Amino acid sequence: MTVRIGLFAACALALGGCSGDGKPAATPAGGKVVFNKTTPPVGALVVFHPTDPAFEKRIGGKPFAKVKDDGTFALTTYTEGDGAPDGEYGVTIDWRPPAKETKFSLGDGGATGPAKLNPRYSNPQQPFTKLKVKKGEPNQFTFDVD
Repeated sequence: MTVRIGLFAACALALGGCSGDGKPAATPAGGKVVFNKTTPPVGALVVFHPTDPAFEKRIGGKPFAKVKDDGTFALTTYTEGDGAPDGEYGVTIDWRPPAKETKFSLGDGGATGPAKLNPRYSNPQQPFTKLKVKKGEPNQFTFDVD
Protein backbone atom coordinates (compact mmCIF):
# COMPACT_ATOMS: atom_id res chain seq x y z
CA MET A 1 0.00 0.00 0.00
CA THR A 2 2.80 2.47 0.82
CA VAL A 3 4.42 1.71 -2.55
CA ARG A 4 1.21 2.74 -4.34
CA ILE A 5 0.94 5.93 -2.29
CA GLY A 6 4.59 6.68 -3.04
CA LEU A 7 4.06 6.12 -6.77
CA PHE A 8 0.95 8.29 -6.74
CA ALA A 9 2.84 11.09 -4.96
CA ALA A 10 5.76 10.83 -7.41
CA CYS A 11 3.38 11.02 -10.39
CA ALA A 12 1.55 13.99 -8.89
CA LEU A 13 4.85 15.82 -8.35
CA ALA A 14 6.00 15.03 -11.88
CA LEU A 15 2.76 16.37 -13.34
CA GLY A 16 2.53 19.41 -11.06
CA GLY A 17 2.63 22.64 -13.06
CA CYS A 18 1.65 20.88 -16.28
CA SER A 19 -1.66 20.37 -17.95
CA GLY A 20 -2.82 16.89 -18.93
CA ASP A 21 -1.46 17.29 -22.48
CA GLY A 22 2.12 18.06 -21.43
CA LYS A 23 1.79 21.82 -21.89
CA PRO A 24 2.83 24.02 -18.97
CA ALA A 25 -0.10 25.17 -16.84
CA ALA A 26 -1.27 28.76 -17.11
CA THR A 27 -0.79 31.04 -14.11
CA PRO A 28 -3.45 33.72 -13.59
CA ALA A 29 -2.14 36.95 -15.14
CA GLY A 30 -3.55 40.21 -16.39
CA GLY A 31 -3.60 43.85 -15.46
CA LYS A 32 -4.64 47.27 -16.67
CA VAL A 33 -3.91 49.49 -19.67
CA VAL A 34 -4.38 53.27 -19.58
CA PHE A 35 -4.07 55.59 -22.60
CA ASN A 36 -2.58 59.05 -21.87
CA LYS A 37 -2.91 58.42 -18.11
CA THR A 38 -6.72 58.69 -18.20
CA THR A 39 -8.58 56.65 -20.83
CA PRO A 40 -8.86 52.86 -21.06
CA PRO A 41 -8.10 51.75 -24.65
CA VAL A 42 -11.23 49.59 -24.83
CA GLY A 43 -10.82 46.72 -27.29
CA ALA A 44 -7.02 47.02 -27.53
CA LEU A 45 -5.25 43.70 -28.06
CA VAL A 46 -2.57 42.88 -25.48
CA VAL A 47 -0.19 40.08 -26.55
CA PHE A 48 2.50 38.42 -24.45
CA HIS A 49 5.15 37.09 -26.87
CA PRO A 50 7.31 34.32 -25.37
CA THR A 51 10.98 35.33 -25.65
CA ASP A 52 11.93 31.72 -26.41
CA PRO A 53 10.52 30.40 -29.75
CA ALA A 54 10.68 26.81 -28.47
CA PHE A 55 8.55 27.79 -25.47
CA GLU A 56 6.03 29.46 -27.79
CA LYS A 57 5.73 26.22 -29.77
CA ARG A 58 5.36 24.24 -26.54
CA ILE A 59 2.44 26.35 -25.33
CA GLY A 60 0.92 26.53 -28.80
CA GLY A 61 0.94 30.29 -29.33
CA LYS A 62 0.94 33.57 -27.45
CA PRO A 63 -1.11 34.56 -24.41
CA PHE A 64 -3.43 37.46 -25.32
CA ALA A 65 -6.33 39.57 -24.05
CA LYS A 66 -8.70 42.34 -25.09
CA VAL A 67 -8.88 45.45 -22.88
CA LYS A 68 -12.27 45.80 -21.17
CA ASP A 69 -14.31 48.98 -20.51
CA ASP A 70 -12.52 49.60 -17.21
CA GLY A 71 -9.04 49.13 -18.77
CA THR A 72 -8.44 45.71 -17.27
CA PHE A 73 -7.44 42.57 -19.12
CA ALA A 74 -7.10 38.88 -18.27
CA LEU A 75 -4.71 36.84 -20.40
CA THR A 76 -5.85 33.74 -22.27
CA THR A 77 -3.54 30.91 -23.29
CA TYR A 78 -5.59 27.71 -23.41
CA THR A 79 -9.05 28.74 -22.15
CA GLU A 80 -10.55 32.19 -21.73
CA GLY A 81 -8.96 34.13 -18.88
CA ASP A 82 -6.72 31.29 -17.67
CA GLY A 83 -3.53 33.43 -17.69
CA ALA A 84 -0.08 32.63 -19.06
CA PRO A 85 2.47 29.90 -18.36
CA ASP A 86 5.41 30.90 -16.19
CA GLY A 87 8.09 32.49 -18.34
CA GLU A 88 9.55 35.63 -19.88
CA TYR A 89 7.55 37.63 -22.40
CA GLY A 90 7.80 40.69 -24.59
CA VAL A 91 4.57 42.70 -24.59
CA THR A 92 2.76 44.43 -27.45
CA ILE A 93 -0.49 46.38 -27.47
CA ASP A 94 -2.42 47.19 -30.64
CA TRP A 95 -5.45 49.47 -30.50
CA ARG A 96 -7.47 50.16 -33.64
CA PRO A 97 -10.93 51.55 -34.15
CA PRO A 98 -13.62 49.01 -35.00
CA ALA A 99 -14.56 48.65 -38.64
CA LYS A 100 -17.64 50.65 -39.59
CA GLU A 101 -20.44 48.51 -40.87
CA THR A 102 -21.96 49.51 -44.18
CA LYS A 103 -24.50 47.75 -46.33
CA PHE A 104 -21.60 46.83 -48.65
CA SER A 105 -19.33 45.51 -45.89
CA LEU A 106 -18.71 41.80 -45.63
CA GLY A 107 -16.28 42.11 -42.71
CA ASP A 108 -16.71 40.62 -39.27
CA GLY A 109 -16.68 43.99 -37.51
CA GLY A 110 -13.08 43.56 -36.33
CA ALA A 111 -10.54 46.33 -35.91
CA THR A 112 -9.32 47.56 -39.28
CA GLY A 113 -8.60 51.26 -38.96
CA PRO A 114 -5.26 52.95 -38.36
CA ALA A 115 -3.51 52.30 -35.07
CA LYS A 116 -4.46 54.69 -32.27
CA LEU A 117 -1.24 54.05 -30.31
CA ASN A 118 2.34 54.98 -31.02
CA PRO A 119 3.70 52.21 -33.33
CA ARG A 120 6.39 51.33 -30.77
CA TYR A 121 3.73 49.51 -28.73
CA SER A 122 2.70 47.06 -31.46
CA ASN A 123 5.98 45.79 -32.95
CA PRO A 124 6.39 42.09 -32.04
CA GLN A 125 10.05 42.14 -33.19
CA GLN A 126 10.76 44.90 -30.65
CA PRO A 127 8.23 44.66 -27.80
CA PHE A 128 7.98 47.86 -25.76
CA THR A 129 8.64 45.99 -22.51
CA LYS A 130 9.67 42.58 -21.21
CA LEU A 131 8.39 40.92 -18.07
CA LYS A 132 8.10 37.60 -16.29
CA VAL A 133 5.03 35.66 -15.25
CA LYS A 134 5.76 33.65 -12.09
CA LYS A 135 3.57 31.27 -10.14
CA GLY A 136 2.95 32.63 -6.64
CA GLU A 137 3.36 36.27 -7.77
CA PRO A 138 0.45 38.68 -8.33
CA ASN A 139 1.17 38.83 -12.13
CA GLN A 140 -0.87 42.02 -12.48
CA PHE A 141 0.82 44.44 -14.87
CA THR A 142 -0.03 48.08 -15.57
CA PHE A 143 0.80 49.73 -18.87
CA ASP A 144 0.46 53.49 -19.47
CA VAL A 145 0.52 53.97 -23.24
CA ASP A 146 0.30 56.97 -25.58
